[in-house]
Amino acid sequence: MPLLPSVVTSSSGSLINARKRALELYKLWYKAAPDVVELYYLDIPTRRVRQRIRQEFEKNRNINDVNVIDVLLFKGRIELEETINQWKQITHVLQYFEEPFAKKPETFMEKFLNSNSS
Repeated sequence: MPLLPSVVTSSSGSLINARKRALELYKLWYKAAPDVVELYYLDIPTRRVRQRIRQEFEKNRNINDVNVIDVLLFKGRIELEETINQWKQITHVLQYFEEPFAKKPETFMEKFLNSNSS
């Protein structure tokens, strides 16, 4: 896989242009998913990598501020460059696939029940 060249940061100007740029970035990530699995020797199927990419983009779907979208696009492009150019360690890539920590019990009853179950 050839190195992903850096691009000059630019402003979107309008919400329509920002959405178009976000879609272009999503397509770049989507196409790069098989390469990420191969480059980092991941024991994760490509479809799971693509699902995780989709989740990250869906998380920011309802943002309507053009400046915020531009910052997110910049960060997304940097992440893509670092990933494809192998400037990350495998642990940095795997952190996107870790399950969140279990919620700690808060009430007395939850603590009590949790302590008796183990």
